[in-house]
Amino acid sequence: MMLIWDGLQVQIPETMQPATLDRGFVRFVGPELPTVSLRFGAEKRPFDAQRDGRRLLQAAGMPKEPLQRCKETWTIGLPGDLYCSSRMYVLQLRNSQGIVAALFSALPAEEMVEELFTSLAWTPPDTWRRWYCYDMMFETPPEYLLSQAVFQPGRFQLKFSKGRSLLHFDRLAPANVLLGAMSLAAFCKQHLQKEVGHELTITPRGDAEADLHREPPRISRILPWLPGLGRPLRGKIRHLAGSNKIFILTEQGLPLPEAIANRLHASYANIPLVKVKS
Repeated sequence: MMLIWDGLQVQIPETMQPATLDRGFVRFVGPELPTVSLRFGAEKRPFDAQRDGRRLLQAAGMPKEPLQRCKETWTIGLPGDLYCSSRMYVLQLRNSQGIVAALFSALPAEEMVEELFTSLAWTPPDTWRRWYCYDMMFETPPEYLLSQAVFQPGRFQLKFSKGRSLLHFDRLAPANVLLGAMSLAAFCKQHLQKEVGHELTITPRGDAEADLHREPPRISRILPWLPGLGRPLRGKIRHLAGSNKIFILTEQGLPLPEAIANRLHASYANIPLVKVKS
């Protein structure tokens, strides 16, 4: 299973599943395999195995172990230098200037470590990022950072922020139960307006798609600090009958340039196969 999350791309072993997904952190669990916790992000300063390795090992409860350069032959093709102790591995990525630290709950088999690290890639936040998790796939523009991830039965919600601008990706299922006999526009009026707390302008685009729009009252331009006025909202809702799901993408704040908005909506509500390391 391929996971692309917060800039990280990694191949998860077949019998494992993501148990925790957060900003700069993922955890995989599976039967008869050690739990894998990955922390990742941009280098704040060049990684030093002695200085930074000691701090990481101490935080992991292994203060007496050294973190040394990993010299197995399969590491030659990695996109950076790999350091290891008994249960911790740290990859210093050269081109993207990122760091990925993996902590195993028990001694891992070398095959497991090799599969994990040879699949790794990382994209910094100053460029477009791909996301692929479960059956959600989309892109986020540069500098939009993950602010909230909620996974509930039948609903996945991911929120991103850049200053006062927000992006909200929502996936609902099963669509046939949620919609019942309602049209997509009627569903928006009954459910989305209640969540947003303001009336929305809903423009159907056929039976399976609708545009969402809300402009705050004119007084908000003069007195933007007044409570309860809300912010401009634009978005799109799609019903994918084949996958029995509803996908919603909304943006709040200053309008995105048309090219960026079109790219966002084109990448969402698609469930294609993902190739390793594009």
